[in-house]
Amino acid sequence: MDIGLLILRLAVGLVMAYHGTEKLFGWWGADGLKGAAAFFGRMGYRPPLLMAAVAGLAETAGGLLLAAGALTPLAVLMLAGTFANIVILHLPNGLSRRRNGFEYELVLLAATCCLAFTGPGALAVDALLGLSLAGATWGAALVGAGLLAGVVVSASRTRKVSAGPAGAP
Repeated sequence: MDIGLLILRLAVGLVMAYHGTEKLFGWWGADGLKGAAAFFGRMGYRPPLLMAAVAGLAETAGGLLLAAGALTPLAVLMLAGTFANIVILHLPNGLSRRRNGFEYELVLLAATCCLAFTGPGALAVDALLGLSLAGATWGAALVGAGLLAGVVVSASRTRKVSAGPAGAP
């Protein structure tokens, strides 16, 4: 089970760190913070530069923490909130990724939620430090708080537009 949790943490965590560094630094051929802010502005997030920076930081830090299994509850909070917000943004497009839907984000959200209930496993920094906040109660609290944060951020948008064919940066 611990190897499975490690693989899950690495896959989700590194994918999210990748997306975050695209936003923050323009790595991997992305437009960086300026391009992310322009996208956030078009989607109605205010102030767009701050929201893009917060998203990039949450994705990068949350992803790296999740991959390492370090401060896993904090990583779950950051990523669950991020995924909830993204799912809501893409909801009008339906499930299909071909139509810029939310299927990809839903899978990442589900994987992150699973880690809230199971914990990061024995092959994690948290386990080395003796930190264990997993189980039904902790999982429900972490997932609930993360989802609520994502809904609040999404509700703060000034206009409700779905992400178009280009998708999120």
